Amino acid sequence: MLKFFRKNEKASRWILIVGMTLLMVSWLVFDQSSTFLTETMTGRAAWATTVDGVTITEGDRMKMQQELRAISLIGDPTVRTLGVEKDPVHWFLLVNEAQRAGLVGGAADGRARIAEMATSSKVPEGNLLGALCRESGMTPTEVFETVAKLNGVDRYVDLIISGPSRLSATRIEQSAAAMLAAVSGEIVVLDGIKSKVEVPAPSESALAAQLASFGAIVAGEGTNGFGYRLPDRAKIEWLTVPAASISTLVEQSPALSNIELRKYWLEHQTEFVAAALSTTAEGSTFEGSREAVRAKVLAATIALKRSEITKFVSDRMQLSMRGIPQVNGYYNLPADWATTGLPLATLASEIAAKFGMTAPLLSTNGEGWISPNEVGAIPGLGTATTNRFGTQPVNAGQLVQALREFGGTPTFVTQVGITSPVLEGLTGDLYVMRTTAIEASSAPSTVDAVRDALIADINRSARYEKLAGSTAAIQTEAVDQGLGALAANYGVTVEAFKDLRQSDSQFLQYGLKLPGQLPGLGSDAPVVKAIVDRAMSLPTGRAIADLPLTERTLVIPAADKLSLVIVRIDSLMPMTQEAVGPLLANQRFRTIVAGDSGSSNPTELFQLDALIKRNGFKLVNPPKERADDDADDGTNSDAASTAPVKAGS
Repeated sequence: MLKFFRKNEKASRWILIVGMTLLMVSWLVFDQSSTFLTETMTGRAAWATTVDGVTITEGDRMKMQQELRAISLIGDPTVRTLGVEKDPVHWFLLVNEAQRAGLVGGAADGRARIAEMATSSKVPEGNLLGALCRESGMTPTEVFETVAKLNGVDRYVDLIISGPSRLSATRIEQSAAAMLAAVSGEIVVLDGIKSKVEVPAPSESALAAQLASFGAIVAGEGTNGFGYRLPDRAKIEWLTVPAASISTLVEQSPALSNIELRKYWLEHQTEFVAAALSTTAEGSTFEGSREAVRAKVLAATIALKRSEITKFVSDRMQLSMRGIPQVNGYYNLPADWATTGLPLATLASEIAAKFGMTAPLLSTNGEGWISPNEVGAIPGLGTATTNRFGTQPVNAGQLVQALREFGGTPTFVTQVGITSPVLEGLTGDLYVMRTTAIEASSAPSTVDAVRDALIADINRSARYEKLAGSTAAIQTEAVDQGLGALAANYGVTVEAFKDLRQSDSQFLQYGLKLPGQLPGLGSDAPVVKAIVDRAMSLPTGRAIADLPLTERTLVIPAADKLSLVIVRIDSLMPMTQEAVGPLLANQRFRTIVAGDSGSSNPTELFQLDALIKRNGFKLVNPPKERADDDADDGTNSDAASTAPVKAGS
């Protein structure tokens, strides 16, 4: 074979050329990475499925993205409100439901809308259609069909949301009557804190279990308000230049000598009009104006001296930071900064020497930690502010909360170890503060760190459970002995309430249902509703106060607030026709009524999560599985398997 190629060089060249050509053609045709084959396989591959057996291919997904580009250009308000244009899955599922409802027309329906849009915007229909075709990459017929789908989605959404408008006038009046009826009476609140209810001391295991359940939750945000997460805390030190020291310094200065005061009076006599207009000889002289002149000069000189001290402190602190590099406004402090930085004690001595005054006072928050809110409660320092960061004053607590070590803020830059700008207190005192150490928010590591709070909350729960278990006995006691005796037995008080409503007409007209406040309990919609419902169910024909106590006394558990509410109803003032009239035609109020009947906010039905769940939408090859089929980091879940792919992905 080799001899043949050596003897026939021309033939060997042709064989080599033909062979290489065939090899390249076979690679282009059969390699899966070629554009032709990839597009063919991708278009037919299954992309997702729904619970009713519908399979969506990769080709369908690409078409949906084209349709999204077209409807985004149209700017349909329904699409914008729901955020449909951001995701092909959202668009597909809405179109799918609209088609099943029989609300999607044909291409003619879409063409009619484009014609209307062209007329209203005063542009040629051909230009509008051309723009949609160029933006989406679709043919005119495909654009018409896409707009027809958009029309169907609009009809579908409008049909669901307009449900409240079909409520009858009778239903509206009944709901308005219940929401606007005003109930008056007396209330006793037996909570787990103030009520005298004996409960056993919690065990160490119970305390540990309570901490394990709610230790990572911020106080007030867990069940029944439980939460023991420690806030961001810090250790701070500060220097105080008392206003009295500045005043004393100024009063001893030459600026308040008789010569300087007289000179000021001669140059500013127009500032002392009352004295100049005096009819007495003394009133029109310097001696007659001396005290007024002195007060004015003193105030101006104190303000000037305060500014001088502030500038000196600022310049001195900048000098101490010279040469230390900064990144985004924060200093890259050396590791030994705690010992090499300028101590506040040294700064205090320099202020005293510079201005010839008593050395400023040095203070710390002590050995423990202090939260930013607690910094705000420190007398003097807590209310002192600076305008160094803008027009809005910033106080000491805000400076601590904004520390870089606590996450920082783009508004102003602070960090541990760096002295704050000079803050001025309400009485004229000057302050310089520095955070020396921080402890970021975290769950308590031991029961002892929050023992008192744990005991209080466990006892609160135990008292409520005991009260709730005695509902029948408490009801009998309230009827037989009266609310006053009941309250005395539990160490609480009886409170009167007047004109309690489920909401106010002024709020209802804006679609807000805000219940009235109950003494000792606050706002609690279920409790208010129970009181109003009982009042409206009482027999009519005679005054409520004349009805037996058994009919108008009720005990209501308020589990969320770990309280038992005992109410005696004394009167009911029904809603007036003047109040209900405007509500009958109010769409926001109709939505409230529809929600009270058991429906949720209608627009929530069209959110992506709701559509995915309702249609059983699942990706055939979820992104995580495509990224790493063998990896399992514990984050894979059903939610991940149904996560939608964003437009353009």
